[in-house]
Amino acid sequence: MSIDLVLLATAAEEMASVCNRCGLCQAVCPVYKQTGLEGDSARGKLALIVALHDRLTDDPSETLARLNRCTLCGGCKATCPRGVATVDAFLLARQALAEAARLSKGKRALLRKAFADPRRTATLAARFAAVQRRLISSSDTERVTLAGRYPVPKITQPFFTEHYTPKEGAVGGPEVLLFAGCLVDKVYPFVGEGLASLLTDAGARVHVPKEQGCCGIPFLTDGDEEAFLQAVKRHLALFATLSFSHVVTPCATCTHALKNLWPKVKPQLTEAEGVLVDRIAETVCDGGDLLVQLGSRESEPFQETGLRVTVHDPCHGRHSLHNTENTRSLLKRAGHTLVEMEQGCCGLGGSFGVTHRGLSLGIGEGCLARIEATGADVVVTSCPGCMAQIEALLKGANSRIRVLHAVEILENPLDSSGGS
Repeated sequence: MSIDLVLLATAAEEMASVCNRCGLCQAVCPVYKQTGLEGDSARGKLALIVALHDRLTDDPSETLARLNRCTLCGGCKATCPRGVATVDAFLLARQALAEAARLSKGKRALLRKAFADPRRTATLAARFAAVQRRLISSSDTERVTLAGRYPVPKITQPFFTEHYTPKEGAVGGPEVLLFAGCLVDKVYPFVGEGLASLLTDAGARVHVPKEQGCCGIPFLTDGDEEAFLQAVKRHLALFATLSFSHVVTPCATCTHALKNLWPKVKPQLTEAEGVLVDRIAETVCDGGDLLVQLGSRESEPFQETGLRVTVHDPCHGRHSLHNTENTRSLLKRAGHTLVEMEQGCCGLGGSFGVTHRGLSLGIGEGCLARIEATGADVVVTSCPGCMAQIEALLKGANSRIRVLHAVEILENPLDSSGGS
């Protein structure tokens, strides 16, 4: 795939030049709050991008390293009074700098090997699971173990997409295509199963394509647009054979990718692929959103559970999808007492949580403090990545609070003791 670096740099610079340097982004940037460094704020990164043409030939590796100190949470874009497309500018700049410096060649090869082919991903995950069983001691109930400062989600077999058996939904009910995402498929299969069960109970007919894989966002955040494009095209070929009225995911990041990022490659798609990617973007939503649309559990008697529940809104759900109310509505309908927490990033940010673990933990400690300040019994989220990060933080602090995916607590009601 031919990359026009000048064109990429120009596009990124045009986005960045809209910034009037008001500094409002500093108040919401989780990385800037940790470091206090201007270069870690969105405003500082945009200033780097404006100088991108010179930096391409000057010191692309240093500039790329500074741009990578970002969780891509989208808070700066949501806060910006001028509507600067900060995240889009950052992604374009990363792509241009990665191409110029050729820094991520090894990382790209690893990402492509791990995520480009679903069958290869499953094979690698199964091998990793075998290593986990031999080297990491944990109880059967633990879903995340700690390796030093790093959370290690436990690979769970069989994988969700491999063993899911379609269940009969209501005749004439909506045809729902369930896009699981990597973590739900390989680490939290019970979340996929629970969502499919809830949707079926609500009258939907759920389809889970076995050959689905990664939404492609790890490629895009690494500046590898070619691999991202191929991930999109492979899924379009798979979905083109299926009949669906809705696409649903149990992962806010996957929903964001399908709704907001997949359509960005339309200029490189065929006409038929472009029509399909638009249809997916129009119909995709979070599992809780569709459950509310279908009136899930509306007819069930309301009964107080005595369980105090707080909600951690994933950054992509809060800033990009703006869908924070439906999960709360479902929790209240289930009889739980909702205790609001101060919202903010958990610090994971995908690979950011590995490559910048110190910053990730610093941001995460703030999230942990906000959760514990509520006095809740359970913290609920709709992002499996946030689940892994928060569970590691709670475990490291020996907290009594449990973290659950919204689907778990809706499918298996808990009482005030935390039992089902």
